[in-house]
Amino acid sequence: MDKTQINREKHIHLPGLNGLRAIAALSVLLSHVFLGTFGNWNLKAIKLPIFEGGVILFFVISGFLITYLLLHEITSTDTIDIKKFYLRRILRIWPLYYGYILIAIIALTILGLQKDILNNNVVYYLLFAANIPFISSIGTWIIVHYWSLGVEEQFYIFWPWLIKISKQRIHLMTLLILVLWIVLKYGTWLLLTNHSLIYRFFAVTCFQSMMFGALGAIAYYHKNKKILALTTNQYVQAIAWVYFLCSCFLNEYIPAVCRNDIIALFSLFLILGQIAENKRIINLEKPIFDFIGRISYGIYVIHPLIIFISSKIWIKMSINVNPVLQYILIFTWVTTSTIILSTISYNYFEKPFLKLKSRFSVIQSCNSIRDVNK
Repeated sequence: MDKTQINREKHIHLPGLNGLRAIAALSVLLSHVFLGTFGNWNLKAIKLPIFEGGVILFFVISGFLITYLLLHEITSTDTIDIKKFYLRRILRIWPLYYGYILIAIIALTILGLQKDILNNNVVYYLLFAANIPFISSIGTWIIVHYWSLGVEEQFYIFWPWLIKISKQRIHLMTLLILVLWIVLKYGTWLLLTNHSLIYRFFAVTCFQSMMFGALGAIAYYHKNKKILALTTNQYVQAIAWVYFLCSCFLNEYIPAVCRNDIIALFSLFLILGQIAENKRIINLEKPIFDFIGRISYGIYVIHPLIIFISSKIWIKMSINVNPVLQYILIFTWVTTSTIILSTISYNYFEKPFLKLKSRFSVIQSCNSIRDVNK
């Protein structure tokens, strides 16, 4: 049996997945530093030659991994333990999710800005519906990035049930949802324009990204040779990497309505390319990528507060050096401090919940090959 699937018949390890998580987390972090939403540095916003689709990559990874594990579970046990599935998601997502909200409330209260977070919109964030105020452009700035976590949690509500019910027809169900969501998204864009809240609902609540991942998982699980040969072709992989690494430039030539769908498709290509180790043109199965991938959830959740506090300190320090050097110093500081705090969060706050989560795992998965070989 291929080591990229099941090792020692106990754990499932998908090589390179943590590396892609690392790229997704760092791209979101770096794109937000000078966005202006979380902090003002009194510097001009800049675009880095790194892709803008970190959140979409996270979505595709989630759709792929969740579907792949559920397919193994239903094959092994002939069912899906829905209760255990939700307990695993709760233990992985909720502690840091609510922990950050609490810390943000404390930090803003100290600064006299508690009204910025303690408003009528906070109920959406507490109930994993942050995409609703985001759609209406009334999101709470310090936790506005939670919109994507809301979309993921909403995906988890229905997806295990569909796999459990569909079983042998899950590929058709997945394709149907993908096509339906894309048709509704493009249809509302054509009929109502991109300013319509209905269009924004389908664009923001992008379940199609998870469906791309799910279709890839189904193809990989069933070893569909034609799909795998096409998606892992080295020319296809090269195109996907070029687009990812240069998308902030290339996206200017692509209609906004379809950018995320292109990113989702290329995300799937890169996932399959990483798993098929002999097809890689960039190897992400490295210790540094593995490390950052492990703490990627923490990086995503806590980086806005670090940007905000760091920008306040930076302005007060009134550092007068070459602008290029300022950008370098700020990027270095924000990235380093975020990684340090995310590592502390992972090791001393998240890990106890992750250990408890493993007790409810029907199919064991692991983050890296090192875990498999222990």
